[in-house]
Amino acid sequence: MAVFPRDVANGGEYAPLWRAAAGTRRVLDFGIEGGAVSAAVTDTADGQRIDVHAPGLRFSFTLPLLGVHNARNALAATACALAAGIAPEVIAQALSAFAPVKGRLQRKPGHHGGLVIDDTYNANPDSVRAAIDALATLPAPRWLVLGDMGEVGTQGPAFHREIGAYARERGIDAVLATGELARHMVEAFGGGARHFASAEALIEQGVPAIAPGATVLVKGSRFMRMERIVDALVLKDPAADSQGAPGTTHTQQTH
Repeated sequence: MAVFPRDVANGGEYAPLWRAAAGTRRVLDFGIEGGAVSAAVTDTADGQRIDVHAPGLRFSFTLPLLGVHNARNALAATACALAAGIAPEVIAQALSAFAPVKGRLQRKPGHHGGLVIDDTYNANPDSVRAAIDALATLPAPRWLVLGDMGEVGTQGPAFHREIGAYARERGIDAVLATGELARHMVEAFGGGARHFASAEALIEQGVPAIAPGATVLVKGSRFMRMERIVDALVLKDPAADSQGAPGTTHTQQTH
């Protein structure tokens, strides 16, 4: 069987080529916008509710991850599992229990009374845009704490300006940034953005300025060690890394 995406945002423009390459093999395409396996995605307090529609099946689960890109990944895993004959309830249970990798859109309670999103594992232009999209779905005010994106070559200044402009376009309320290239983000974002000479300066001067109850996303390339800023933001509590209870599941067979 051939399993491939149908959404254009997920490479679906190549679906006709993959369908032709499959020849006489069975085909199962998938996509949030459409496909044999499709899904409705709803943001929840615990992550995202994924309502799956497949041939003869309807089932749902709560994915404990932020971001539509993660919903697409979950739908891809669902389509592959269904193609392999795995029962819907097993798929739903497994994806509901998924735990994110450290530093990948992890939810943590902040001492400012709001939510801190730890996405400090690494950063590139695509992943920063995806993280901004995830932040845009969360409660306001929304604050973005950014460090430099590394390994971007001579296009570094342009890429960072694009990120600053994108954050403004997506309705982010404020930006705190550190790093030489991050200056370009701040300039492109405009009012409401501040640049700091070091992470230490950001912690000392920027963190106290974060609005009470704000949702704060922290991201940057590995060499920026942005986890230091997360440590300054989160409650010093053993439960701070808790991701909450696994999502509930529901399965229904249709005919």
